[in-house]
Amino acid sequence: MINRNLYAFVTGVHFGVLQIAYLLILQLSISSTYLTYMVIVMSWMVGAAVGLWWKRVNTELGLCAGLVSYYLIYLLAAFAPPSHLTLLVSALGVAITGIWAGRFFIVMQPLFRRVDGMFFHENNGFFVGVVTVFIGFTLTGLPFLLWAPLVTATTLVVQARWVTGMHLRWVTPVLLCMACGLAVMLST
Repeated sequence: MINRNLYAFVTGVHFGVLQIAYLLILQLSISSTYLTYMVIVMSWMVGAAVGLWWKRVNTELGLCAGLVSYYLIYLLAAFAPPSHLTLLVSALGVAITGIWAGRFFIVMQPLFRRVDGMFFHENNGFFVGVVTVFIGFTLTGLPFLLWAPLVTATTLVVQARWVTGMHLRWVTPVLLCMACGLAVMLST
């Protein structure tokens, strides 16, 4: 049971890191208004609702699509001029990232005896992720927003493969390497 609890916790950390990182990126590059915050929250919820029903989304597809979306939005926010179109495209990226948030609960539910335990560990992880982003961003700035989602996604892939025994195909390491290369490129 510890492995499942830990996996739910780390997934919550990943979700918390992504949501708050999206918020900071878009607030720094587009605007720090209520509209930006609500676009992120509502897009995440739309993605999670899609994830509840879209059966073809598995762990690796959900993580990779979310990570690729995050880094594309990071690039867009860094290089595109602030506009409503940038916010609209960002909403699509956030929704894509949120798909795994919804699918996660459907995929993990059979592994838990009670759903409240899964929610408990995921929510605690989410809180830790939120606090981690605020501390990391305060201490290191944008480089933290560049590397933190990659670190949490890599942790989930390693844990899924070697700790919980989930089988992941070769595409996950390839996409994580691509994201790592993109992160290195952006940080230089």
